[in-house]
Amino acid sequence: MTDDTNALFEGDLSDMTADARMVAIALKRDRYINGDLYDIAQDNLEAVTRSLNNDLLRPVTDTRYRIMYATPVGEPGMSLRSLKTRVSLTREEAALLAFLRIRVLEYENVHVERGHWLVSFEEIRAAMTTGAGYLAGRNDEEGVMRKLSITVSSIMTYGYLEKIDENEGMYRITALVPVVLGRELADSWLGTQAVDDERTTNAVEQAERKLEDTDR
Repeated sequence: MTDDTNALFEGDLSDMTADARMVAIALKRDRYINGDLYDIAQDNLEAVTRSLNNDLLRPVTDTRYRIMYATPVGEPGMSLRSLKTRVSLTREEAALLAFLRIRVLEYENVHVERGHWLVSFEEIRAAMTTGAGYLAGRNDEEGVMRKLSITVSSIMTYGYLEKIDENEGMYRITALVPVVLGRELADSWLGTQAVDDERTTNAVEQAERKLEDTDR
């Protein structure tokens, strides 16, 4: 029997509250949720989980960074396809994600608050195009800048960066970066710029499979 007190429209058979529906929709639509939505999801976890399970998803929670995201169930032999599909990073995106994780580790080591994990486009360009950076040694400067812009845009779409200053090219690194890539992996990268190493890229891509994109 449904709870009519939670009905939002005529013929509504759901027993979920408006708050629970809101966060369930956000988890299915967005890359992740945090802040107030995270708190609401925790308060309505059973109902939210049930809603996600209906679409062959399950919630994954990181209590340290207060982030929740939805991932496909993916049981062996299951023929049904879940609502979300996996993201496959390009090597440039994997290299940039590795650089961002190292930056987060450096910020955490000096106890910088999450809202101040900042990085500029120029810092990204320098990391990716000098030394052992993934795009280093390429002579086509225009092509490199175009590739960098596309890569940064993709990383923003995936939820790892937030634009905070259009004119100055400043970004905020989101807590999704350390959620995807644990400290042990980041520690192994600290002090090295070889983020284009095949083993590193494979490790990033393996960690990336923990998260899902809403694109079908």
